[in-house]
Amino acid sequence: MISRIAFTMITLLGVALIVSSCGKLDQEEFEMWKNEHVSQMEKADADLTNKVTMLEGKVDQHTKDVAEAISEAKDEAIAASQQGDADTMAAAKQTSMEQDAQLRADLTKSIDMQGQKAMEFAQGEDAKLQKRIDAHDMADASQNDAIKKLESEVMALKEGLSMVESEVAAKPVIVATVNFASGQTRVSSKGQEILDGIVAQLKADSDAKIMVVGHADGMPVLRGSYRSNWDLSQARANSAAKHLESKGIDSSRIEAIGKAHTDPVAPQNTSAGRAMNRRVEVILVPADAHNQPF
Repeated sequence: MISRIAFTMITLLGVALIVSSCGKLDQEEFEMWKNEHVSQMEKADADLTNKVTMLEGKVDQHTKDVAEAISEAKDEAIAASQQGDADTMAAAKQTSMEQDAQLRADLTKSIDMQGQKAMEFAQGEDAKLQKRIDAHDMADASQNDAIKKLESEVMALKEGLSMVESEVAAKPVIVATVNFASGQTRVSSKGQEILDGIVAQLKADSDAKIMVVGHADGMPVLRGSYRSNWDLSQARANSAAKHLESKGIDSSRIEAIGKAHTDPVAPQNTSAGRAMNRRVEVILVPADAHNQPF
């Protein structure tokens, strides 16, 4: 406010100087004009000051009213927000509880359905498994019967085999065959090796009888000390028997027999066949087969 008065005084002083310098006003008139103008200016300034004061009061009141309105609006907004939050939370809680209850109900229903399906599946699988077990038991029973039957057959076969073995063991067995040249009765070196190879076997079965059977090829005996194939075959048997006796075989176990050409093993009309028929067979006869024909 002081700055405005000072500004006015300076302005008036400048105007006065300008006027006085121009010589239009005297000192008295200037003073009168100045005082009048200053009074007017002071009045205008006072009015202006009052208006400013009133305006400032209005501004202050408006500011206060606005602040109060803002505070009230803020409080109302906070209260509304709190109430809205509470309502929202309550609604959300209620919704959550309802959804949780619905979820629990759905889950319980789903569990019950799954449990029912699982039970039905388990019952079906149990029935299938029981059928398989029953079929397996039947198969086992059938297999057991088959096994028992097979065991019975095997037992019968073993018994039959044992009987056959007994019969075979009771039958005479050819353990060696020695061949001779035409018209010859002496055991060759190869024949001696063959006879030597069975000595241990003959000694092992000391109860068995030893048959040494001589054979001829059936050709007529035209010269020599033998008059017939019978004599020739007997001489061959005696020769083989003496060789066995020389190897430690008890002579009481040995029986030498000549069968001439009555028991050929090959055709008589070929040289190869006749060579096979000129032979001595060493036969091991078990003790219980002494009476069997040869």
